[in-house]
Amino acid sequence: MMKLSYLLLVLVVAVLAGFGLGAFLNQAPLSTAEGQNSQEPEEPTTFKCVQGNSGWATIAEQGNAVSKTPLFTWNSEEFGDNWTPENRCYEVTRRLNVFVGKNGGKLSNLNLTYGTLRGEEVVCVVNQQSNCTDDNLLFTLSQKNAATPRTAIAKITDFSQGKANAKEIDEEGYPQYFPLKGLVNFSGSW
Repeated sequence: MMKLSYLLLVLVVAVLAGFGLGAFLNQAPLSTAEGQNSQEPEEPTTFKCVQGNSGWATIAEQGNAVSKTPLFTWNSEEFGDNWTPENRCYEVTRRLNVFVGKNGGKLSNLNLTYGTLRGEEVVCVVNQQSNCTDDNLLFTLSQKNAATPRTAIAKITDFSQGKANAKEIDEEGYPQYFPLKGLVNFSGSW
């Protein structure tokens, strides 16, 4: 009876702290004897702004692995002299490193989503289903992409996975939250 009470207390505290029950029901034991866990810890993911043949791009690195394709390419000049493609690349890359760093260097549980902030359509990084705020803002969408933000993120997702951009993407076929981990493919080099 004592073990059941303890388990219920742990679950209640976990739920109050923001962990879902799935975190406990689908995970390995919290502690294992030394040597029993053969899985190596995931190396932290970092991002870099690089200049390539087609302009500025944000890429991901994890240990010696480099993302196969860029996460983002920066070509739009519509944001003015202060937000050139190079400046946007460096700033968004910095923000990604901050968000992932706060998550222990891991991409898991981080999602891209979109919303409206100060009247502009933006892309944000969230760790749960929440709205865009100044604290999780990643970048502002160009006027061309602002009309269909879900399609813009779907195209980013397809591009970063090496898929050819479809001319038409059904917005209803894509979720509002896109796992950041799914955007990074470390199977090659850029």
